[in-house]
Amino acid sequence: MLATLAPSAVAELRIVRRLCTHTVKESISGSPVYTNGHFCVEPCVTCFVPGYLIVSPQLPAASLSDLQRDALASLGPTLAAVTRAIEVVIRPERVYCALFAEETRSVHFHLFPRSTWLLSQYATANPADHEISGPRLLDWARRTFHHPLSSDYTETVQAIFRELHHNV
Repeated sequence: MLATLAPSAVAELRIVRRLCTHTVKESISGSPVYTNGHFCVEPCVTCFVPGYLIVSPQLPAASLSDLQRDALASLGPTLAAVTRAIEVVIRPERVYCALFAEETRSVHFHLFPRSTWLLSQYATANPADHEISGPRLLDWARRTFHHPLSSDYTETVQAIFRELHHNV
């Protein structure tokens, strides 16, 4: 499975796998990390929208179909629990769930909260866009929010992980 991934992706995934050894801990960046038997959940480290989380399998896979059967059985409940934690803390209008695996060639899911505030920021920056497009909004946010949006960013992320831990 690792042989189909680029060497840089393999090295990155080995780092993630080392991070995913406890139920709740902190990553190298100091952000909380949640793990269950099959997945690791951590904040996105390139886009600081509160509640934007990445769910990665503990055993890297180049394709969703390459995940082990028990990991696949755990995937839906894991995504639902993380989504619920985001909803409780952030209260977004919607939580997008996307699988791209372009930059990191292993399967991982982006859980991205679409809030009223985020939509208003997007509308201000893109006044010609009158329809909501999840992919455009996510792409814009990833190009825009390279630093935490507020002084309580870390506390908000920690609250999501507490909620996640409390509900599983």
